[in-house]
Amino acid sequence: MYKKQTLYVSSAFNSFKEAQSILCMDGFFLFDIHQVLFESKGISPLLKGLAAVKNKKQTFFQATQLFFYPKTWKHLKDHYSQGNRVTEVYLDAAQAFPILHNELLDFSNNIYKPHPQMYTLLSNLKKDHNLYLLSNIGGKTFERLKNTYPEYFALMAHPENTINSLPTTHALWKPQRSAFTESLRLINQSHNPHLAIFVDDKDANIKAAHQAGMNAIRFTSYQQFEKDLAILLGKDL
Repeated sequence: MYKKQTLYVSSAFNSFKEAQSILCMDGFFLFDIHQVLFESKGISPLLKGLAAVKNKKQTFFQATQLFFYPKTWKHLKDHYSQGNRVTEVYLDAAQAFPILHNELLDFSNNIYKPHPQMYTLLSNLKKDHNLYLLSNIGGKTFERLKNTYPEYFALMAHPENTINSLPTTHALWKPQRSAFTESLRLINQSHNPHLAIFVDDKDANIKAAHQAGMNAIRFTSYQQFEKDLAILLGKDL
């Protein structure tokens, strides 16, 4: 079976050995949130919540109407095109349909869980490297995660240099090149894309970051990421 490439090294380096020696000392990280720092359970929690109220005819009718209403599908499509902002839709729906509020809010609260081994790895990385966030995740979801798991976000670089979530304009959504160049500008690293190590689960985002001059690791599993990271830095963490 064909296996997609997961490790990309900036073309600015003359050799892989040169990349290892420099990145080991001076590299910094840009992490995606969805399916990288946090695992997503997908839509199953929402379906479970709706199933719990299916005996309430009015409630179930409202839920069905909500998900089949043309405006809702457009909203979903627009959010999906931005990256991983679908959870924002359910927060909006929770406000629009108070009778479903608990089920929808429960879904939003439980859709993300941190990768169990990631905190230790990030703590070790932080000793020698600056860590930042580069995510298309919606602002409401970001704040909810930040408040629920403050220890993870405390590992990121100083707040004024942290990319929480880029402005919601099409020009700044991954995989747009401007998303990466603007990210580097915000952390005063515009001249050092070759020192950036971008970690994301989407192949299109990884390739776009590499084309922008960055190093990149496509996250498919924690084990694979740890292995690629050790290869790129030339050391185990």
